[in-house]
Amino acid sequence: MSLQISKEERENRELVLTIAVDQARVDQELRKAARKVAVDYRIPGFRKGKAPYHVIVQQVGLPALYNEFVEALGQTVYKEALEQEQLDPYARASLEDVKLEPMLTYTLAMPLDPKIDLGGYQALRVEEDPIAIDEAAVEMRLDEYRDQQAGWVTVERPSEYGDKLNLNVRSVLIDEDGSPVLKEDGAESVVLDESDWDVTPDQENPMEPPGFDEALLGMNAGEEKEFVLAWPAEGQSIYAGKQARFQVKLNQIQAYAKAELTDEFAQTIGPDFATLDDLKESIRVTLREQAKGQAENVYLEKVLDVILAQSKLVYPPVVIEDQIDSMINDMEMQLRRFGIEDMEAYYRQTGQNPDQMRASLRPQALQQAERNLIISEVLHTENLTNSDEEIEQRINTLLTGNDAETAGQLATMFRQESGRAILESQLLREKAISRILAIARGKGDEVPAASATSDTGDSTAESATHNGDSGADTQTVEATESATTTEMPTVDTEATQP
Repeated sequence: MSLQISKEERENRELVLTIAVDQARVDQELRKAARKVAVDYRIPGFRKGKAPYHVIVQQVGLPALYNEFVEALGQTVYKEALEQEQLDPYARASLEDVKLEPMLTYTLAMPLDPKIDLGGYQALRVEEDPIAIDEAAVEMRLDEYRDQQAGWVTVERPSEYGDKLNLNVRSVLIDEDGSPVLKEDGAESVVLDESDWDVTPDQENPMEPPGFDEALLGMNAGEEKEFVLAWPAEGQSIYAGKQARFQVKLNQIQAYAKAELTDEFAQTIGPDFATLDDLKESIRVTLREQAKGQAENVYLEKVLDVILAQSKLVYPPVVIEDQIDSMINDMEMQLRRFGIEDMEAYYRQTGQNPDQMRASLRPQALQQAERNLIISEVLHTENLTNSDEEIEQRINTLLTGNDAETAGQLATMFRQESGRAILESQLLREKAISRILAIARGKGDEVPAASATSDTGDSTAESATHNGDSGADTQTVEATESATTTEMPTVDTEATQP
């Protein structure tokens, strides 16, 4: 039974489908719904399942009967409409309206594939910034190693703030005339009586009573000192308003010192470093590799933005919405690593709501989604493909370092249809990125190869392009599977009845 379908394309690559269902089919569904209602509910004056159709309609109303089938029928007729009109949706359609009269009619907005004109991208050349290693960064890394080797060392000089001082201290409360305050048993009222006591004078967080830190400054190891200090009357101490005589002997002064930059120091960092110069060169090599990876990401973003500036892109709104969904999913996974249960918990802690979060992510999502569309279009334009050997090589790379059981499970997963599709997508995307970079560097004749350096760092190479062909990573494959779904959102006839 054919459907009455009208189509209208909007400017933003959405196709509005208006699907009218034949009344005979609707009547058939209404009667099936009525029979179900008659069995499930008691109709006054009739046995269960025996009430005639018109009585059931009078009792429960047509909207209630529609509610029994309109969603399931909507899914069915949507699939039929796609087949009848030979339509291939880019993503899941959104239901915009359901009308029950004069005919049951569904109105949906179906996303269409983006239209992308890359212009003359193959003639594009983009200058690449040279990679430079800042010697200050080398010194900073050396300083980090020195911090790791730092420790307390005994020094022969007067004490300073920040030193660790080993003291013998005895203090007793005294009267205004300087005589000791005696307890009921005639003993002195002792405040402190410590031997081998380690303290660190701190100008920012002084000890009590006020002046104790300052009294310890300038002393030498072996020196003894006597002084009187008082606690403020308005203080919280149990000795507030009282004074005490302190007898101090400084046993040892230690300073926190970093290791000296010598060949011996370099040898403590690792067996491969015979001299300090060996260590410095190793740091330079590491920094150069890190800078190279970062520069590659920055260069890719620069190239993609240049291509974007000369391209024409028309795509449905779902492209951006899906990108935002992907970013929120990534954020939720990161939050779980920090012990935050889910986004709802995050919203409660930050005072945000989902709409505010989506609005804040939209500018970044727009940038990333459009870059992804460029990568996907290059993939299609260049007709990039994978060989079975390349897939197997990637599988073997992923298995490296795992135990036999884990490797076997991973191998099985990646050789199955869905797992293989993920790897296909990753490899093709990497090839597309390699191709883009080769063109921008004036090496367009080179055959692109998948490379681990194709990650753009800020999810440009990780986010889903949501294209029906495999042109992205795992997220893209998942998005592609949902893109071609023929399911339709839930409908509520109570809200849409005439």
